[in-house]
Amino acid sequence: VASIGPGVPITESRKNCQINLNLQYPGGFQYSILSTVYRGYVGIDKGITATQSATYYFSGQSAQTQTSTTFYGPLSKDYAIQDDSTLTSVVWSPCGAPVALNIDSAVLLRSSVSGASGQITDDSIDGKITFITGVQWQKC
Repeated sequence: VASIGPGVPITESRKNCQINLNLQYPGGFQYSILSTVYRGYVGIDKGITATQSATYYFSGQSAQTQTSTTFYGPLSKDYAIQDDSTLTSVVWSPCGAPVALNIDSAVLLRSSVSGASGQITDDSIDGKITFITGVQWQKC
């Protein structure tokens, strides 16, 4: 949960969660993210922007891609965001050996109005952290 407002330390305005996926798969194949679904809640006053972003990369590789969605206050709702393969398929696992796929999901709040407040979460509606990730395969 990221929060912003009077009396809330600035360090609370950004939160992230690093997920490392270790898939076991047969040699001669590689994979890429097809889609990922993020769920949460955003409640923000006028003048607040809330951003949910994700960065995808494989351990030991420099190639990465990022997606983001920005919400503008006033707003109060649950959200579900799906990142699709058109953005994430540029990052493929290496051929020959399985390596961890890293997903760094972050939420960030910014304010242009003094005294405004808000929060954004990056979890499912029932409070259980849930990321649904689909993968696509190709031969090396």
